[in-house]
Amino acid sequence: MSQSEIPVIDISNPSPEVAQQILDAASTHGFLFIKNDSVTIPPKDIDDMFKLSKDFFASPLEHKQEFAIHSDRAGGINRGWVSMQGESLDPEGQKQGDPKQAFNISPPTPSTPLQPLPTPLSTHSALITRFQTSCQTLCTSILSLLNTALAIPDANYFADRHDASRGPSGTIFRMLYYPATESKSEDGESVNVRAGAHSDYGSITLLFRLPGQAGLELLTQNNNWIPVPVDPSTPSNSSATPPPILVNIGDLLSFWTAGLLRSTIHRVTFSGGQERYSMAYFCHPVDGARLEAVDSEVIRAFGDKGRDELEGQRRRLGLDGDEGVVITAKEHLERRLRVTYGI
Repeated sequence: MSQSEIPVIDISNPSPEVAQQILDAASTHGFLFIKNDSVTIPPKDIDDMFKLSKDFFASPLEHKQEFAIHSDRAGGINRGWVSMQGESLDPEGQKQGDPKQAFNISPPTPSTPLQPLPTPLSTHSALITRFQTSCQTLCTSILSLLNTALAIPDANYFADRHDASRGPSGTIFRMLYYPATESKSEDGESVNVRAGAHSDYGSITLLFRLPGQAGLELLTQNNNWIPVPVDPSTPSNSSATPPPILVNIGDLLSFWTAGLLRSTIHRVTFSGGQERYSMAYFCHPVDGARLEAVDSEVIRAFGDKGRDELEGQRRRLGLDGDEGVVITAKEHLERRLRVTYGI
């Protein structure tokens, strides 16, 4: 697979053909681009969120520390500020934590207000909430198209399990900042990885990058690292249109589809070492959703071809050798977070 094979898909007019395009990309690459028609997620909101992110990460260290992740002030598990090297996405392959900062924000729900936020984030709660709502709407559209392509008898199978009114979930919006200076390991050697090799913990992820910022790589089925296109261009995606939104499949869709959909391993490298900002919306189902294969003729026809994919997933969760155990979305997330933060 080459980087040019990751397609840009237009979902503005949903159809069975569009649904199949998404399924093909999700099962082949685990990555795809969604054309942003300026209505999907307003480009101005994306730009304003990047400006807000830069302002926050430029704030004093002690200001950010007040809302450190896992602290009472942050308002809950997996919320708040993550310090430089405060997490390790690939603890087996890295000597130290990832050289980046992050801030995690849970979306508000009908029964839960937006979490406590430091300035300048707290003064832009309307923007943050609007942006998260747009992200969730896009995720629901993509999941519904996958529901169609997989021919799941229950037309709302995925949508219902990602409905915030049905209970809490692990959905999180994350702002990320990678400083320009390369990190050094304890033995003084340069470290080329900014975010360690990992698969995403949820259902699907929306990733927003600034134009021209390279470094994101994915691991192919042939075990080779290839770069994800920085500024994908197609005849329908000129410089006059908003850049497409990158989407990747997470662990949970891999579980639900018996490995048909690929939760592809990916990482971020220095790639020139310049300062880097990105934003990610990690869409999760409600906590109690069970991770078992969905009733689908398409999945049954796929058979056991995804066995290696699922065995890798279960091994990362410490469930290898116990295929009969079915865990929930919340249990899966808690297991992954314990490894990431060493707790």
